[in-house]
Amino acid sequence: MNYLIIIILLGLLMITTGCMNPNNLTTVPSSPQINNTTVLSTTGTMKNDVVTISINSAVKKTIIGRSTNKGGDIFLVLDITIQNNDKINDFRYKDTSFAIYDKLNNNRRTAITSQLNTGGLNNPFTSGTIPFKSKMSGQIVFGVMDNSDSYKLYVSDSKGTVLTSIDNINVL
Repeated sequence: MNYLIIIILLGLLMITTGCMNPNNLTTVPSSPQINNTTVLSTTGTMKNDVVTISINSAVKKTIIGRSTNKGGDIFLVLDITIQNNDKINDFRYKDTSFAIYDKLNNNRRTAITSQLNTGGLNNPFTSGTIPFKSKMSGQIVFGVMDNSDSYKLYVSDSKGTVLTSIDNINVL
C-alpha cells in the first residue's frame, strides 16, 4: 500500500514539475558532428584481377590525433578494404600508392597517412603488404581543400601503375 502511494506521489511530482511535458524533451542528433566531420554520401567498390578496393566510409576532419592541417585544407579520411586478388604476388603499398583527385580544384594529392600522428585513426594504412588471396581494412588520409566535396580515388602498384580507381566519392 505504501508503495502505491509513493508511486502516485512521484507521478504527480513529475507532472507538476514539467518532467512529463513533451516540450521539455531534448533531442540528441543521431549522428553528431565531431571535429567538423561530415559523412560520405556514396560508397564505391572497384574490382580487377589484381585488387578490389571498397570504400567503407569517408569523413572530413580538422584534427587527427594531435595533427592539424594547414589553413584552407582539411583532412579527408577514407576507411577502405583492399582485397588482393592475385594468385601469386603480395600487394605492397605505401602513401604514394593512394592518390585522390579533387574535382572542384582540379588537383591530385597522394596520401599523407604516414606523416601524421595517427592516434585518431583505426588501423592506418601507412606502408605494408597484403598477402595474395587476402584482404585488409584500414584508413588512409589526404590533405584536401576544405571547399571541395567530390573526389576520385586512384590505387597504384609499387611501380606507380594505376591498378584501379573509384569515381564519384562525395563527402558533404
